[in-house]
Amino acid sequence: MTDLHKFLVNPFDDGKVGVDALLAFATDHQQRLVANNPGGQFNARITSTAAAIAVVNSAFSDDQTKLAQRKGRKLAKDNFRKALPASIAKLHAAVVAKFGPKGVEVTICFPNGRGVFNTAPDDQLANQLQTLIAGVTGYQVALGAAVVTDATALLAGWNAVYVGSESATGAVTTTQAAKKTAREALQLELFKNLLTLALAFPRQPAVVDTYMRQGLLEGPSAAPAKPAPTAPVA
Repeated sequence: MTDLHKFLVNPFDDGKVGVDALLAFATDHQQRLVANNPGGQFNARITSTAAAIAVVNSAFSDDQTKLAQRKGRKLAKDNFRKALPASIAKLHAAVVAKFGPKGVEVTICFPNGRGVFNTAPDDQLANQLQTLIAGVTGYQVALGAAVVTDATALLAGWNAVYVGSESATGAVTTTQAAKKTAREALQLELFKNLLTLALAFPRQPAVVDTYMRQGLLEGPSAAPAKPAPTAPVA
């Protein structure tokens, strides 16, 4: 006897089925339900399936939009860090020009040297910039307001791109969860549809072909190998 347990296993949960194939199958299936709906008996299933398809489309479209945003914000952060050494060099030159390369003021403004601005992890760069700001602010009269303004602008610029990059990265988990939830909901609706068909057409397995094209869920079969060309006869 056939194992009864298998009838409660959702075949649409197969992880080998990609989302594009799942959507193609679901859309085709939903249209077939509409076209073969005697007495409106599948109205509820049609509505639920269409809604689940829409949620999956929305979730995956939103993911692509957020992916573009994440790439853009990461690029902005990377560009800032590439340009930072030149900006730091100008501020360092201003301090050295005023107090000399061995001046204690240089050490106060750059206690870790200039190289730290190249090597500091992203989450520590703001602290390094804040130390620089505090240092040049203490010597603002000698250095001039422009030096303080430039140092402050660097911190403001970094905070803007860093927060943007971190928030975009943090949204990845939420986006992935939304995609997973939407996909699982569609898979469940398709399983309910299969069970509904089983109730509507007991002992008529061939009817499944009218409503569901299983081939859409399966990869294309491998094409037969082409025979090797034969050498021309001399």
